Amino acid sequence: MEYKFTVTLDTTPQRRKPTKSEMGKISNCLKLVTGLTINEFATYTTSPYTYTWIGGIFSGSICNENWQSQSVIALDFDKGLITVEQILEKLSKIEIYPQVWYSTLSDSPELPKFRIVFFLDQPIKDKPVHKLIMESLLRLFPEADNVCKNASRIFLGGKLSKIINTTPIILSKLAEILAIQTISLDHGKTRNIPKGFFETISNYVPDCTLLYNNYRNVQLKTKSASTTPTSKEGGIVIDIEVARQRIKILDSFLNGDWLYHDQLFGLATNLYYVRGGRSLMNNTMLHYNENGNTSYTENNFSILTYLNKAKYPPLPIYSFSNFAEDKDLYDLISASKDIRGHIEVAEPIKPISLTEAENRFKNEFERVLGDPKNDTINLFILPTAIGKTEQLTSVVGTIASPTNTLKVEVNMRMKIPTSTTPDAVVFEDEQLNKKLKYYYGIGLPKKATAVLYDVINEKNSKKYTTNDIQKANEYLAQLKATYQSDFTVLTTHNRALHTDFKHNTIIFDEDPINALIDIKQVRISDIQKLDNQTKLLNCDLENIISYLKASIPSEIVPTPLFSVDIDTLVDKVTMSNIETNIFEFFNSSFLMKDSVDYDLIHYVVKRELPKNKKIIILSATLPLYIYQKLFNEKINVINIKDVKQRGEITQYTKRSCSRNSLSRYVKDISNEVGDKPTITFKSFQQHFVNPVKEMYFGNCSGYDTLKGKDIAVVGTPHRDNIQYLLTAKVLGINFKTTETTMSYQKIEYNGFKFKFNCYDNEELRNIQLALIESDLVQAVGRARTLRTDAKVELYSNFPLRITSNFIY
Repeated sequence: MEYKFTVTLDTTPQRRKPTKSEMGKISNCLKLVTGLTINEFATYTTSPYTYTWIGGIFSGSICNENWQSQSVIALDFDKGLITVEQILEKLSKIEIYPQVWYSTLSDSPELPKFRIVFFLDQPIKDKPVHKLIMESLLRLFPEADNVCKNASRIFLGGKLSKIINTTPIILSKLAEILAIQTISLDHGKTRNIPKGFFETISNYVPDCTLLYNNYRNVQLKTKSASTTPTSKEGGIVIDIEVARQRIKILDSFLNGDWLYHDQLFGLATNLYYVRGGRSLMNNTMLHYNENGNTSYTENNFSILTYLNKAKYPPLPIYSFSNFAEDKDLYDLISASKDIRGHIEVAEPIKPISLTEAENRFKNEFERVLGDPKNDTINLFILPTAIGKTEQLTSVVGTIASPTNTLKVEVNMRMKIPTSTTPDAVVFEDEQLNKKLKYYYGIGLPKKATAVLYDVINEKNSKKYTTNDIQKANEYLAQLKATYQSDFTVLTTHNRALHTDFKHNTIIFDEDPINALIDIKQVRISDIQKLDNQTKLLNCDLENIISYLKASIPSEIVPTPLFSVDIDTLVDKVTMSNIETNIFEFFNSSFLMKDSVDYDLIHYVVKRELPKNKKIIILSATLPLYIYQKLFNEKINVINIKDVKQRGEITQYTKRSCSRNSLSRYVKDISNEVGDKPTITFKSFQQHFVNPVKEMYFGNCSGYDTLKGKDIAVVGTPHRDNIQYLLTAKVLGINFKTTETTMSYQKIEYNGFKFKFNCYDNEELRNIQLALIESDLVQAVGRARTLRTDAKVELYSNFPLRITSNFIY
């Protein structure tokens, strides 16, 4: 999908340059705020549309004082002093590439008049940054109309347009290049930089909050006020020879190879924090310039002056280095001081034998079953393939599996009589299917059952097909049998959470955390569609829509109590054109507007375990920290996870293998893995010779087809930050937005000390690490190394206790 840029439009076509009075009318008509792609912009601002536009978004009338943000800027050239080609050449020398130019309404062969338009990857929201960009561009191009610097500048459409490229300009890069250019033109002084610019520019730097712990306590108090980079420096002491051995781009620079702006700037943000790093950079550029190897300009030397004011964090080396050796390096200091991927064992792991583990599991399980006390939550943390399903085959109670498929598999192995809840049924009546889906989804199974009884009611024999009535009868009969059964009831996680079966013991085979804490999305536009359909039902959703539109992006807030008649909505509304989980949203606990897509709302539904029941959860992947926060003193933990493996798990930890990192070297790992069956991220499966299509991170539970096979597991399954933050809120963890930063830092977790990119906030970090560990253990466990000779090759920098050896 093409990115859209927000502009303010007047959709009245203009065929000539308006008079002053006509411009006043046009100004009053500039009200349509809309998003346009670069192609759409080029179309609508030229013939035959020739719409008038402003790049700025305003609060109230159009004036500089009411300016709020801007992602499209432009320069006018109407004096015939410079050509488009000359402008583009001049910009390319400082690595700025505009997207569109078009001839204005008063353009002529005798006096060419045109407009250059720049599209930014994110809106400018601070006036000092806007001022710096516009004044610097006008300083660079004195031939342009000086009025363009006004945020409220109105631009008329034109005759013909040309798209130069469709890649937006990175705003932080544009600002830094122009600020450095301004400093350079003023002989290394910063006096022409607008007041407040340096304080606000860090808001636009990608991953600005990712300031690595290595730099946290660096006190550069010895920095001189001088703008020359040769002044006395503070910073961290490193062995520069070790650094250049480990960081290819640093070695290349110190050997006199030419670096472009992006590479030089990125390297400078790292050397800035090193004792003597700025002097080293300055002297290296001077040395190789004098030798004729390089031609570094005043702009290049001014980078250091700029960083002295802007205080950038070190940019990740992989983001600017073009060397394969640097693909997974974060920063210069950690790369110099640490052995990449080194795992230190903080406490020795003493695995017990399989026989001992089996006996302990059997004894503890029987003890818990025999305990007369109800209302307890017993968490069995077990190795994969310990034989938990076999242990269940003679148990009387309610046994819940993650899916209907696994429920059927358990039923086939049972040694005692059972009663099984029906699988989901698909009716011919699509509206009926949607009603049932929504009632089950929001935790109202009795409502769903009432709908089914309505289907079999003789009064409705003409309303539903014979086939649907028969299906409903069979479904209800099977459901009733399980409600009344004294036999062991086999069901699913979701139904077990919403149904009161006769048995006092409920056993969850595998971890039900995703059913307990369910994170989904809804679109405001879908609620708007719902509102449009229900006007005649007196169901007013406008207050909800207004509330969501006014909510602040990325801010997590409790979901308000909405006065919405859900029964009426589900019963009356045609759902065919509404695609998201809208009704569950009304029962959510917290919500958050997406930081990029303002139409998208993320929400979390918290469900409870049945009350006054003995709960037993059997899993190799229990996120213990989350359960401890959810249920406090109610939990009883039986930990039998450290068991000697018959097979072998070799873990390669030098590369992080997160989604972002893996994209840079997936081909290398694919070559190493070869044709082994490979479990990885779903979106990366096509990069491997033999991916296991049905299994990927987040969907590995219950599969047994890889038992005894040599496999590869590739990836560190970090989840979306939204999942961690919404989970934390549901657990009652309070945190400020400023506490949601991540760092590549040394941590101690699960008996290991290692470097990892994780939250600085300890509670958020514990949630993050628990979920990552769960996904990895589930994937590795598919080979069943506990009981087979299978070999697993794991590519991840997150250490597992079941790993046989670490290679870094």
